[in-house]
Amino acid sequence: MNPKRLVKHFPEIAALPEAEQRALLDKAYKDVFSTENKMRNWRSNLISAAIMTCLCIAFVLVLRPLLGMSQQTSALLLMLVALPVYFFIQQRRFIQQLRTSLQKFLS
Repeated sequence: MNPKRLVKHFPEIAALPEAEQRALLDKAYKDVFSTENKMRNWRSNLISAAIMTCLCIAFVLVLRPLLGMSQQTSALLLMLVALPVYFFIQQRRFIQQLRTSLQKFLS
């Protein structure tokens, strides 16, 4: 976790001193990834990976033949579009989890 990069996603703590921002983010991070939340995080990651896999398989087995794409083109499309979209969604989920935890500590 890089607190300097994460601070830009949380304008509610921008007015605080840098040391306090880091402390709050560390506290929120530890809360989100505590042992109590481990199974919930695993389940969420597993479900999102399964959905992504199903969508990619559906693309390869159904859409690719309908669109008349070659295997190389479809693989390139999946690598350039599907994988970054998956990473972006995971990052947004992570930031949302941190925001929820951070709100507990700010109130």
